[in-house]
Amino acid sequence: MASLSLTNVSYTYKGVKKPAVTNVNCEFFPGKLYAIVGPSGSGKSTMLSILAGLDLPTEGEAKLGTEDLAAIDL
Repeated sequence: MASLSLTNVSYTYKGVKKPAVTNVNCEFFPGKLYAIVGPSGSGKSTMLSILAGLDLPTEGEAKLGTEDLAAIDL
């Protein structure tokens, strides 16, 4: 089971029409090292904010284990 997972996650900032992150699916497992890479403006920081629970996705699910990050008071 993944420690952190994103399923069909999209995020659009308020007042902006174009989403910062669109339909992201990924899993992060314990004991592994990961790198999130991409060009400037591709949504890397937004994705990390969602994974940290600082922002909630506008669509899809972000989970810690089996618990939705939206249900956890971070």
